[in-house]
Amino acid sequence: MIKNFDRTDPDDADEYFLEAVRNGDVKTAMTCFDKEGVYIGKDSKPISGMDNIEKVITELCKMKPDIKVYEHQMSPVGSDMMYWLDKWTMTAAAGADGKPMKMKGASANMMRKNADGQWLWLVDNPFALPFFDGQEKK
Repeated sequence: MIKNFDRTDPDDADEYFLEAVRNGDVKTAMTCFDKEGVYIGKDSKPISGMDNIEKVITELCKMKPDIKVYEHQMSPVGSDMMYWLDKWTMTAAAGADGKPMKMKGASANMMRKNADGQWLWLVDNPFALPFFDGQEKK
């Protein structure tokens, strides 16, 4: 069950998305993406189109992972855009391979405010940690 969040607040909009993923609720998680949204995959390749993003979010939601953001920074860009950086941890009882999973990462995202004043993911890049850590891509 999704709690009541104020999605006109960027922090609550992020927590709303995380709560949907924790609950395995693909439909709700997808309402967090702008119609022009782009998801950056683990291979750093952009995934565009709501149907394609939904495939990725479906796989994530199947795991019902516990994702916790432990540090974040927001920078407004005009009145309807927000640059969002965060550090996160994720645990799941069973990852895609069926084994328990634990990982950490950093996100570099862009949010856009819709006509209702809700913040949505325009660019969701949850795999930015290697870039920030100076690690080479594999």
